[in-house]
This record gives sequence, structure tokens and C-alpha cells, in this order.
Amino acid sequence: MQKASLIYDAKATLGEGPFWDYKSDQLFWVDIEAGVLHCHYDKTKENSAWHLEEMIGAVIPSGKETLILALETGIASFNYNTRELRPLGILENSDKKLRFNDGKCDPNGNLWIGTMHKNLKPGYGNLFKVDHELKDTLQIKNTSISNGMAWSPDKTKFYYIDTAVYEVWQFDFDVVKAEISNRKTIFKIPVAYGGADGMTIDREGMLWIAHWGGGCVRRWNPESGKVLEKIEVDAPHVTSCCFGGKDLKTLYITTARSGMSEKDLNSYPLSGGLFCYTTDVGGFKVNSFKGNL
Repeated sequence: MQKASLIYDAKATLGEGPFWDYKSDQLFWVDIEAGVLHCHYDKTKENSAWHLEEMIGAVIPSGKETLILALETGIASFNYNTRELRPLGILENSDKKLRFNDGKCDPNGNLWIGTMHKNLKPGYGNLFKVDHELKDTLQIKNTSISNGMAWSPDKTKFYYIDTAVYEVWQFDFDVVKAEISNRKTIFKIPVAYGGADGMTIDREGMLWIAHWGGGCVRRWNPESGKVLEKIEVDAPHVTSCCFGGKDLKTLYITTARSGMSEKDLNSYPLSGGLFCYTTDVGGFKVNSFKGNL
């Protein structure tokens, strides 16, 4: 059996959105509901955390020591050394029922970020793109649980997950214009597998999908819709994954304990922990936001 190993027993409420900062050998990730930004130092195995006063839907790299945070109230920049937090006036939000969920940058450095209802009301969210001039445009409307995003190695396809519909969507991606078109469902997720949550892509173009309620990460072939590998995780709610490490062959995996009963937590005490698994095939360096901050 292929199984992930625990790195840090963080007991995160809703661990999510990891990315590997290849310039500093650090892994950043968030606890959305607790409003905590986490950092795992690969060399020393130490962990740091910054506690903010609102939910953090996503963390994205943007230049030296600067991160983009999708806070409840809008998009902000954060310098993790000086702790300077600066609202950017992008996608400002005053709707207390709404929050951001999952965001990544495309090959051109544009930010793609989704929203969702805190109580999972269907169709309440949207997926937006924020370009270099900090202009936001609606890309996919009326989503429910905006999640996993990935671009194909040849930059011609964009993969996207709305967890609530148990499907993985593929769009044509125009890398020059950074535009998507021609949506189609490339495969469906059996309900018994758990919902498709966060996602990353490897060098062979295969999709690694975290399964909420499924206790695992599965590697999927987007062409055939077949499962190629299954990585077991000692937590039922597996939320996201990314490639990291020096050779980008370490799969980092986040988990959650949100909504779990005391009985469930006694059965799965490592829920909310940060895990890893060494793969045979590596991933790609993360795309940074190239907006004019």
C-alpha cells in the first residue's frame, strides 16, 4: 500500500492550498477557517505560523518574501518577514456569507481565484482572474465549491474542479491572451471516492487530486479518466497537494478536521496534519503572481 507520512501534526481546522517556494525551500499553506498562514522549513523541519484576523482562502507567491493572501475582505499582499499586510483593493468583499477558496497563477502570472458560500450554498461562488494591472474579470460563474486548478505542461489546457459536481472540467487555454474556452467534462468522480478537492499536475501531465472524505490522493489520467495511483492518508478529509523538495518529487498533502465528530477525531487523530509522499515523477515550479503591486 502506498501511504503518506506525517510531517507536522498541526491539527488544522481546514488545512489547504500548499505551495512550494523553490527559492527559499519552504512550504506555505493555510488553515482557512482558523485564519492561519503556515510555513514548513524543509532544511530544519521547523514550522512557523502567522495568525490573521480573518479567514484565508489561499496563499500565492509574489516576489521575494511577498505573498498574496485571499482574505475574507479581499486580496492583500503580505511580507512574511516584516509582517506588513497591505490590502490591494482587489475583489473586495463585504458579504459575510462569502469567502475565497483556492487560487493559483497561470503560466503568465495572472491570479485565478474562486469564491464560495461559507455554508456551501450551491451556485453562490465564481471564479475570477486578476491580471498584471490588478483588473479582475469573471471567468466561470455560479460555482459551488471552487477548487483544484492546473495547467497542462504544454500550456494549452486548464483543468478545474467544482467539488460539488463530482467532475473534472477541461478548458482550452490561450496562453497569449490568458483566456479559457470550450469547457468539457473529462471524467466524473465516483461519489464513493470522496469529493475532488485540491489538485496539482505532474511532468507527465497526470492530475493528482486530493479527495475530501476519501482519505487519499489519487493520480488520474486526464485523457482516459483512469486512476493510476492511490496514496493513502491517515485523515479522511484530504484537501490539497503540491510538488516540492529539491527535485520537486515530494508530494505535500494538507488535511482538515472541520466538521468531524469527537468519535471521528478519536479514530483519525492526525486529521488536520501536514503529510508528504515521495513520488517517482516530479512536478513543476509554482507560478508567481506578476501583478503590479
